[in-house]
Amino acid sequence: MRPKNLKFPFSWEERKPYVFDQILIVPSHYDLHHEWTDEEGLFSGDRPLFLEYCSGNGDWIIQKAIDHPEITWIAVEKQFERVRKIWSKRENNQVKNLLIVSGKAEEFTRYYLPSESIQEVFVNFPDPWPKERHAKHRLIQAPFVDQMARVVRPTGKATFATDDPPYASQMIEEMGNHKDWEYAFPKPHYKESLDNYGSSWFQNLWQEKGRGFHYIQCTKK
Repeated sequence: MRPKNLKFPFSWEERKPYVFDQILIVPSHYDLHHEWTDEEGLFSGDRPLFLEYCSGNGDWIIQKAIDHPEITWIAVEKQFERVRKIWSKRENNQVKNLLIVSGKAEEFTRYYLPSESIQEVFVNFPDPWPKERHAKHRLIQAPFVDQMARVVRPTGKATFATDDPPYASQMIEEMGNHKDWEYAFPKPHYKESLDNYGSSWFQNLWQEKGRGFHYIQCTKK
């Protein structure tokens, strides 16, 4: 399967939450997210749910799903062109335990995920929005941290990977300020590498450019 074989299932005017081929469309500029119900049972069942935000081209999560078929993996990516690439890799590798979400992380988490439904969350190399005036667009901020606390089970984990030191500091601060999260690592609350973590397109790119990494992990109380 090639990425171009995946077609968007409806026009802009017809946009709505929609499930097809193990893909959930979370439409943008849509006012009725709160009316959605999980009729497909996407987030129920006996297997643990592990979720990656900012899945990009899908390299990291596809390999994780192959290595851990006992887990249901969820890839969340807002750019449909990247969703196509994830879907293509999933189909070509015959991966059966991966749900793809096409939409914004904030809206998906707030309106579509049941409380305490996720065992582990991963955020791999999110856009750092490095200019100060753009920092408000960063994903890891108090409202999103609060929603993650709602959907992650007690003793569940959230792991972040970034090459951007200022964003790493913000991640550490935001997680530390929330009453439901506690650091997994001692000060400075990050590691420069994690064993068997896996690799992504962005990780490989920044590694080639000689950048260092920050891996931050927190546990839900």
